[in-house]
Amino acid sequence: MEPGSEEERKKENPLRIGVCTLDELEEKIKAFRMMNQSALKKRYVLSRDVVGVPGQGPILQKSSEIDISRAKLLRRHFPGNHVFKTFQPDEGIVIISDMSSPEGISLSMDIVTQIMNIGGGAYEGFIDRVDSFTDFLNLLKKALFPKLIIIGFIPADRLEMEKINFVRARRVDHYIRAIELTHTQHKPHPYFPKIKQVQITTEDPKAWGRLIIEIVREYTKPYFVEDF
Repeated sequence: MEPGSEEERKKENPLRIGVCTLDELEEKIKAFRMMNQSALKKRYVLSRDVVGVPGQGPILQKSSEIDISRAKLLRRHFPGNHVFKTFQPDEGIVIISDMSSPEGISLSMDIVTQIMNIGGGAYEGFIDRVDSFTDFLNLLKKALFPKLIIIGFIPADRLEMEKINFVRARRVDHYIRAIELTHTQHKPHPYFPKIKQVQITTEDPKAWGRLIIEIVREYTKPYFVEDF
C-alpha cells in the first residue's frame, strides 16, 4: 500500500462504501453473527473481487460471502490494513422528510442537496428520500436496507402516526442508525428527542457542515461485538 493512499481513499469515499480493511472485516463478521441471531434483516459481507495469492491461485471467489473461516484464511496472507472491495446489503442513507408543504419542501431540498454532495456526489445511488415513515416502513419490509436514516420535516397532523411507524421500523431493523435534524426556521423542536440531534441555525454558516460530519461519523461507526 502506498503511503497516504488510505487517507486519500477516505477523502474520496468518506462513507467507506464498498471497501473494507481486513481488520474491519473481522470486526464486522463477528458483530453480524451476533446481530443476525435476533435481526429480521440479515447482514453479511460479500467479496466484489476474486482474491488470489501468488502460487496458490484464488482463495476467495467473487460474490462469495466472507465468513470467519475465510477471514482467518485472508489473515494468513494479508496484513490487517489491506483493503478489500466488498458489498454489504445495509449500505445507504434514507432521508425521511415530507414535501407536501412550503416549509417541508424548503427543508427537505436543503437536506437532499447537502447529503447528495457527500463524496462529491458519488453516493447518489445510495441515497433515497421518502415523505413519511409509512412509506419507509413499506419499503423496509421489501427491499430497502439502509444503514442510516435522516429525519427531517413531518407535518404536525401526521406526527403521532409517524411516531408509531418509527417504532415499527425499529422492530423490522433494530440496528438501523438515526439522526434527526432540527431547523430554527422550519422545525424548531425535535420529534424524537431520544435519538441523535443536529440543529441547523440559519445564522450559522457552518451548521450544515456539522451535520455532514455527524452523518459520516454515525455511518462509519463500527458495529462492535461488545455493544451486544
